Amino acid sequence: MKTARASMLGAPQAARRALQVAGHPPLDAASWSAQGDLLVGGGGFVDPGDRRTLRYVLVALDWPGRKLSLMAVNFLPHAIAIRPDNPQQVVAFEKIGPGCAEFHLPSGELRRFIAPVPGRWFYGHGVFSADGALLFSTETVIQTGEGRIGVRDAHSLRPLDDFPTFGHNPHDCHLVEEGRVLVITNGGGKAGADQPCVTWVDTGTRKLLHRLEIQGERHNAGHLAITPGGTLAVVSAPRAGLGEQALGGLSLRPGEGDALQLITGPAEVTGRMSGEALSVEIHEASGTVAVTHPVGGMVTFWRAADRGLERVLNMERPRGVTLSREGDRLFISRGLQTEVLSLDPATLDPAGAPVMDQTFLSGSHLFNWTRLADRLRH
Repeated sequence: MKTARASMLGAPQAARRALQVAGHPPLDAASWSAQGDLLVGGGGFVDPGDRRTLRYVLVALDWPGRKLSLMAVNFLPHAIAIRPDNPQQVVAFEKIGPGCAEFHLPSGELRRFIAPVPGRWFYGHGVFSADGALLFSTETVIQTGEGRIGVRDAHSLRPLDDFPTFGHNPHDCHLVEEGRVLVITNGGGKAGADQPCVTWVDTGTRKLLHRLEIQGERHNAGHLAITPGGTLAVVSAPRAGLGEQALGGLSLRPGEGDALQLITGPAEVTGRMSGEALSVEIHEASGTVAVTHPVGGMVTFWRAADRGLERVLNMERPRGVTLSREGDRLFISRGLQTEVLSLDPATLDPAGAPVMDQTFLSGSHLFNWTRLADRLRH
């Protein structure tokens, strides 16, 4: 069981030392009103003071300014939720564990920890309601694997109630239809039971509206990307019990009414999808779907319209992927040096500023705070 917590003793000081050693200037208040890209994600590092203590941080990276903020916390942040009526307030979640905390990004302040309700764990993701009044989070009943959406007051962050995800071991969640519907990935259990699926749940009535199952017995349902037009991409890790070297996968639905199909070829590419297909992003203008494969050492790009392969980029341990504010670049985090690079989504060639390394963004995902905040305001 994942119950051990990293120590907060000396953690803020360790984060400041690590930033100094990396040689990056600290993020300043002016960056939060800039027109550029502010990338946020989780990470970890070995304390440069004693060279043995593992520390965790929420990272904010001002890409054009090449400045960093490291916010110390006692768990590895997996994903964040941005509050619509106050975007500078974010909540970060642990993947499978009790870790959850609220941050004020411009000040770099950890405001408070948020405990799960008894008998449940956070499962990595969450989202604020469209009006900013509620916080939804994917949670699992520890003993049974039953999926629940925890509902908290956005101001006090105290639990109010919950509702089912209509699956087991839920992970990712996105609001669609102007916040009326929550789309949820349910990872399922071991092969042969609790089929992984994507569910659409009405946030008002809490009723199941739609359910799509992942094909076959070997893949779970991990992260998703969905467009207003209904294009859906779901990435998968191997089912529980198959081992981390088994194949992950990608399932695509071109539009509403189409089938969600597992990509099975070309074999020379799908055969390299060892471990989890981790992060996924859709560039809506071109219909390109980008997927990172850390164990397979590649980023794959697919055409959503016909589920065809566009390109494979070989890359050491790619992890997070997100779009720039204007949608004209893809940012990818990769490697042991926690590099971040940008690509032109039209050509899939390097674009803009060169690679930035030692960013501490070693977690699963990248989130473009500026892009997300812009969308929430509109």
